[in-house]
Amino acid sequence: MKTHVPALAALTLLTAPLAHAGDDAPVMSATVDVDGDGKQEAVSLEWREGEDASPYVLKVGSATLRGSEKDFQVSGFTVVDLDASDRRKEIAVHTGNTDVDARTDLFSYDGKKLKALGSVPKLTEVKGNGIILSDQWQGFWNQRDKFTYDAKAGRVTEVPQELYYVGSVEAKVRESFPITYGRADKKVVANLAAGSTLQVLAGAIVASRRNAYRDFVYLVKSSTGLLGWVDGAVLMNKTEGLPLAG
Repeated sequence: MKTHVPALAALTLLTAPLAHAGDDAPVMSATVDVDGDGKQEAVSLEWREGEDASPYVLKVGSATLRGSEKDFQVSGFTVVDLDASDRRKEIAVHTGNTDVDARTDLFSYDGKKLKALGSVPKLTEVKGNGIILSDQWQGFWNQRDKFTYDAKAGRVTEVPQELYYVGSVEAKVRESFPITYGRADKKVVANLAAGSTLQVLAGAIVASRRNAYRDFVYLVKSSTGLLGWVDGAVLMNKTEGLPLAG
């Protein structure tokens, strides 16, 4: 895969994350066989950054497809193989520069047309078996989502999870607060004492009451072995010692 990185995009690509799916850093142009016919196609990505940022334009051969929205950061694209049973490869366009706004748009090319397959928050792992794993850092734990690729339908679909695994993340209760029976049922299971420890085991997404983003509620285990739910804001504001990282 021969690549060309325009000088204007060089600074962006120096800081772009590696695509685990192909171990290649995102680029703005390349020559690669995408449709599996044995002939290489010219692949390029055009994008205007800054205050007048524009939707990116992806070109493969003579086919062109415009991004759906303005992006203030486009890292480039990588070539991945979502389904190793065919000869084709797929194109992943990486946008955003934080876990909040990260997005990877996926496209297929059949030799004539480009088709949008869908998007994932961040492309973490692709092994050619139709499964995509996507990670997002949530302050003190990693949110892992699973997506599946249906080659026949030409679509990427999220596999929903009732809960996200957090792990046995420990924190110290700085100010007493209750843990409840359920995410919606606020019947109190226990009031955690200041100075006691807790373990955060799992998280669940709830609609945000404070902003446009989704919030989490967490399933925690008290120092006395009781399980209950707590709102994410309460957990963050009334405990200390969570392994927070940006």
